[in-house]
Amino acid sequence: MLRMVAHQSAAAARQYYTQGLRREDYYSEGQEVIGRWHGRAAERLGLTGDVTPEAFASLVENRHPGTDQRLTPRTKVDRRVGYDMNFHAPKSLSILHAMTGDRDLLNAFRSSVAETMGEMEKLAAVRVRKGGANGQRVTGNMAWAEFVHLTARPVGGIPDPHLHVHAFTFNTTFDETENRWKAGEFHDLKQQAPFFEAAFHSRLAGKIADLGYGVERTRFGWEVAGIPRTLIENFSRRSAQIDRMAEDKGITDAKARDALGAASREGKRHGITVTELRASWATRMSEADKAAIARVYRRGVDSVIPVQGRPKITAGEALDHAVEKLFEKNSVVEKGRLLAEALRVGVGQITEKQVSLAFDKKGLISRKTGGIELCTSRQVLAEEVGLISFVRSGRGKCMPVGGRNFEFKSNFLSAEQNAAVRHLLSSRDQVMVVRGGAGVGKTTLMREVVSQMEARGHKVFAFAPSASASRETLRA
Repeated sequence: MLRMVAHQSAAAARQYYTQGLRREDYYSEGQEVIGRWHGRAAERLGLTGDVTPEAFASLVENRHPGTDQRLTPRTKVDRRVGYDMNFHAPKSLSILHAMTGDRDLLNAFRSSVAETMGEMEKLAAVRVRKGGANGQRVTGNMAWAEFVHLTARPVGGIPDPHLHVHAFTFNTTFDETENRWKAGEFHDLKQQAPFFEAAFHSRLAGKIADLGYGVERTRFGWEVAGIPRTLIENFSRRSAQIDRMAEDKGITDAKARDALGAASREGKRHGITVTELRASWATRMSEADKAAIARVYRRGVDSVIPVQGRPKITAGEALDHAVEKLFEKNSVVEKGRLLAEALRVGVGQITEKQVSLAFDKKGLISRKTGGIELCTSRQVLAEEVGLISFVRSGRGKCMPVGGRNFEFKSNFLSAEQNAAVRHLLSSRDQVMVVRGGAGVGKTTLMREVVSQMEARGHKVFAFAPSASASRETLRA
C-alpha cells in the first residue's frame, strides 16, 4: 500500500518527528529509529546520511539547514510543510521478516521504496507564474527522510509485525530556471499514486521472487506464498479492530476510517525488545504456523505461483486484461491506471518497464492534459463515433411517443420537471436525453413519461449502467 498524507503545520510536523517517526510502536529505553536522507534536493542542501532533529526542524520551518536562511519565498502560517509517503509491505512479508530477521527481506523492501521514490522524484515540479505564465515546470528533485518501522500500533499493549516506511517528503524543490528554491507542486504525484503503488509492489514482489520465495497473487494484492491465511489474519489485529469500529459506527469513507484509526491509537509501550516481541508473537502461533514459516524460509515453496490458472503471464497479456477491464465502463482512462492494473495482474512476474513497452506497442491513442496522460482505444473511439452518428441520423425522424396531444396525469411536478416531460413526449428525435443532478426528481418525472407511453400501447424497457442503480432506482 502507498498513502500520501499532507502535513500543514511545522509545529505538528516537529512533534510527529519526535513522537512518531523517530519511535517504533515499541521501543527500549534509549532506542530510536534513525532516519536516512534521500533525494537530489537533499544532496543539494548538503544533507546525507542520518537525519538529525535540527535539519528536520529547519526544513519544516522553511529554513536552509546549512545557513538558517529562509528557503522558499513565502512562509505562510498554514504552509504545507510536506507529505508523509507511507509504503506498507504485505502482512505475510512482515511476519516472515519479524520471525526470521532476514536482512535480505528488509533490503528488498527498502530498495523497492527507494526506487519508487526515485521515479516519483522525476515528476517533482513547481508552479510557474512569471511573465503571465500559468503552468508547471518539472524540476526533478526532492528531499525526503526515510524512517523504517517494523510494527503496527499496539493492541492490548503488544504490536503486531508490520513492515513499513515513512518517506517524509519536504515541500521544497530547486528550480534551475529561476535559480531558487520554491514550494513543490504535488498534485500530479497524488493523481498518479495508484500507479506508483502498483509499481512499488511489482518491484518488491519481483525482488522477493528473486530471493527464491514464492509470490502469490491475492484479490487485492499479493502475499508471500506458503504463509497461512489464518496466520495473516491473526497478526492483523489493528486492521480488524478499526474495521469493527467503522462497522459499528457505520463508517465507509476511507478518510473517515483513517481518522477513526488515528483517534483510537494506543500509546506506545516502553522497554520491550525485539527478542521479547518475537517470543510474544511465537506464543500466538500454532506448531503448524511455525512449520509453515520454516518451510517458506528454507525456500520450500515454488517461486512461481500460477495466476488465474496460467503458470506465466506476459506484460502484453496483463495489459490486455487492464484494457478490457477499464474500458468496459470508461471511454478515457489515465495511462497510470492502465499500467497499475496490468502490474497488479502480473505481480511478481512482470516489471514496470515491460508493461510500459507493451503499452507503446498497443497502439492506444494518448494525449497529455494538465500533466496527466489520458488514453483511449481505437475500438472505443469507433464506438463513440458510431453512437454520435446514430443520434444525429435520428433527429426529427420519429413520431412523438406521447402523440400530438397529451394531458399531465401528475399534478405535483415542478415547472422544470413538466418541461422535461413535455420534451420527452413531444420530441421527434430517435434519441432523447434528460440530464440533472442527484435528487432533482428525474426518476419521479420518468414515472409520468412511462405512464403516458404505456397508455398509448408502448412497451417500456428500463436499463441502468450499474447493478446498484438497477436494483434500487429501476425496481422502485
